[in-house]
Amino acid sequence: MIVLCQLGDIADGRSKGVLPNDRGRDRVLLVRQGSRIYGYINNCPHYDRAPLGWKRDEFLSGDGSHIMCAAHGALFRITDGACALGPCLGQSLTPVALRVVDGAVIIDAEPVK
Repeated sequence: MIVLCQLGDIADGRSKGVLPNDRGRDRVLLVRQGSRIYGYINNCPHYDRAPLGWKRDEFLSGDGSHIMCAAHGALFRITDGACALGPCLGQSLTPVALRVVDGAVIIDAEPVK
């Protein structure tokens, strides 16, 4: 079990990167919607597996309705990671299974990617 952060560390409707690799790039992105938390591997499925965020903890479109790839503007649904607009239609972000236990956001094992 790995504690990624506290649910309260992510404002409602905002995102956060966690699990930095040896170069400091966050391997997982989290998005909070109310009491729900969604997690995905921080790689765009279209653009050479590029990281999605345009700066630290910023993974969402301007209106906060989608996860957005900073490299080419593809939009992904927050609830299931499916591409809603852009060159990667038919593809999805890789989900990470998360749980919230006593306010802590946790995963049971390190993500493979």
